[in-house]
Amino acid sequence: MIKAIVMDMDGTLLDSNNQILPKTKQALLELQEKGVRLILASGRSYTRLVPYAKELQMDSHYGYLLEVDGVAVYDIHHDQRKILRRMTIEEVRKVFLELMTLDCESMACFDDGVYDYFPDSIRAIKEKLRKEQGLPKDYPWTAGPWSWLADMRKGYPKITYLKDIDQIQPPINKLQVMQEEEHLESLYLYLVDRFPEFNVFRTAPRQLEILPKGVSKGETLGKIMKENGWSADEVIAFGDGENDVSLFDVVTCSYAMGQARSYVKEKAAHITLSNNEEGIWHALKKLGLIEE
Repeated sequence: MIKAIVMDMDGTLLDSNNQILPKTKQALLELQEKGVRLILASGRSYTRLVPYAKELQMDSHYGYLLEVDGVAVYDIHHDQRKILRRMTIEEVRKVFLELMTLDCESMACFDDGVYDYFPDSIRAIKEKLRKEQGLPKDYPWTAGPWSWLADMRKGYPKITYLKDIDQIQPPINKLQVMQEEEHLESLYLYLVDRFPEFNVFRTAPRQLEILPKGVSKGETLGKIMKENGWSADEVIAFGDGENDVSLFDVVTCSYAMGQARSYVKEKAAHITLSNNEEGIWHALKKLGLIEE
């Protein structure tokens, strides 16, 4: 019997427009009525997860938010949040100083904001895009996983554009790196070799995330499963990024989304359709958990 379903957000539960598609939403609501618990496992903090959790009525059905790739767990029914491991300021400085020398956009993320740094070469790209798209002057300069410009103010209202690393103040949850897809692979390989004491994840085609070793979605999911007495056979995991692979390691039934890269698909037990094709719904239907 399935006790819980754990899902990544971007590229998995959410479509390209950051929406939960209707069949998937209805299926998840119905399964919760039957006693199945939902876990949203994301690189996002609770500020960007709570609206989706409430849309799915997880606050009424004892759901969990597995935040920032395992940094924190939020019991949304009881409104209780537990921080497991943030980055120390020494860890942040060690990595961020290196990132500032590379041709990429770098972010130090906290619960409701980011410290953002990008070189002049990337600023020129952003200025051109802002002009071409006719964006207002107050539109954020921050990049997202799909574009050099992304408005994340609903979840990250506090944005500081860095000129000096001393502006970064704790607490910091994780670091993010943004670059075009064709340059990201070499950047990934360099950082993996340069910082073996950190986890470096390819979370989207143009985004990397960096956390200390021992912090992962899988580690934290394992803790949640142990607390609830759930076995590996009783939890289903869905994901599309490299930071989701650790989820696959602690459950028997795992699904990579159809658009996931090969290095993610080969780690999953199964592959479903993409996030824009109701991939989660199709998998749940195939498992016989829901009807047409």
